[in-house]
Amino acid sequence: MNRLITALVALLLTFTVACASPSDNNNNKKSSNRETPVVKAVRKIEQSVINIRTEKIVTRQSPFGGGVNNDFFNDFFGFSKTYKTQSLGSGVLIKSDGTIITNYHVVSKATKIFVMLADNQTHEAEYIGGDEIIDIAVLKIKDTNNKFTSAHTGNSDDMMLGETVIAMGNPYGLNSSITTGIVSSTSRVINVGNGYSVFLQTDALINPGNSGGPLVNLDGEVIGINTAIFKEAQGIGFSIPINTVLRVLPEILENGKVRMGYMGFTIEEHKNKEEVRLIVTRVERKSNANYIGIEKGDEILEVSGIPVSSLQAMSNMLRSYPPGSSVSVSIKRGDKTLKGKIAISDYPKNYGISVLKNNYGLAFIKKGKFITISASTQTDFFKSGDIIIAINDKEVKSLESLNNLITSSLGEVAILSIYRGSQLIRVKLPL
Repeated sequence: MNRLITALVALLLTFTVACASPSDNNNNKKSSNRETPVVKAVRKIEQSVINIRTEKIVTRQSPFGGGVNNDFFNDFFGFSKTYKTQSLGSGVLIKSDGTIITNYHVVSKATKIFVMLADNQTHEAEYIGGDEIIDIAVLKIKDTNNKFTSAHTGNSDDMMLGETVIAMGNPYGLNSSITTGIVSSTSRVINVGNGYSVFLQTDALINPGNSGGPLVNLDGEVIGINTAIFKEAQGIGFSIPINTVLRVLPEILENGKVRMGYMGFTIEEHKNKEEVRLIVTRVERKSNANYIGIEKGDEILEVSGIPVSSLQAMSNMLRSYPPGSSVSVSIKRGDKTLKGKIAISDYPKNYGISVLKNNYGLAFIKKGKFITISASTQTDFFKSGDIIIAINDKEVKSLESLNNLITSSLGEVAILSIYRGSQLIRVKLPL
């Protein structure tokens, strides 16, 4: 009897297992089908995507103007002189020590910055530095010795047209916002208001709150930093290539900003009805440009393999190549097209002042506390005795600060604030 019962139990178990097995296999198969490459990539990086919330102190304009009774009316009607505004964005942990990359415009002028991690913990962060033109900022989580889950970076230079990408963000602290698309351009040059920049272009939707979040490949690697720069763009997203970010990251961590590098030649735009040509007008002796054989009269065609169509576009592209890096250039000389690689170095001492001397015939001296124009040989606008008080709204305190402010503005239009007698004059000066 016991043998019979044992046999029946064994038979029942065999039947149960046999019946359950096809169902389990189907469930496993369905699970396997659902676990797509996108799912796997998101899983690798989702812990590194963060929410950023900023506070700014804004000065309120009184509805009563600036009269003598202004404070009385403010107190009586309850108007505050200042108030707080908040903005939201995204970022990505790039180092386990709490170093974060986001867009410059996400944290610009913030008085306080808070980050919320994937585990919903909130920390205050400090602004380390950044660059407005590249639109990159670096933050660091404050007062912690914790180790954080950081993202892995890929190589944005080897992205393929049609490659699947994932735009991620954490705009409202509600965990990940995820959209997918393909790469439609690996080097789109567009004007973003402060000059031309190079972007990865994708059809993955990038909402304003996703600015600063990562663009990710199917290996779960960051290949770009999303930027919502065109609110009117439909079905088009742009990301700053991660290789651009990584080139300037050491500069920002060390200096809080991106230093412009020196190559040793100057160029001018030659325009006609159909095109703009960039022509070399001067090559400095013993410079890196002179070393590789660039000559006066050469036409610059490409920088880092990307065609350049204006002085501003070239300046912005070179901005992401700080001292210590190198960049490839393509030039036209007669009927020949030549290519070379130029090492980027620091500017020679007093280079900014020498640019003003060579281009505008200006010389300067310090009189008391002020920097004064002592000579102006190539333009009638500036007068001997003009006092330079600021460049781009930054105070000129010494010949050294004058030089540094001009050097940092090379390739741009500097705004000089000048006192002439009792008159304040603002001058736009192309550099």
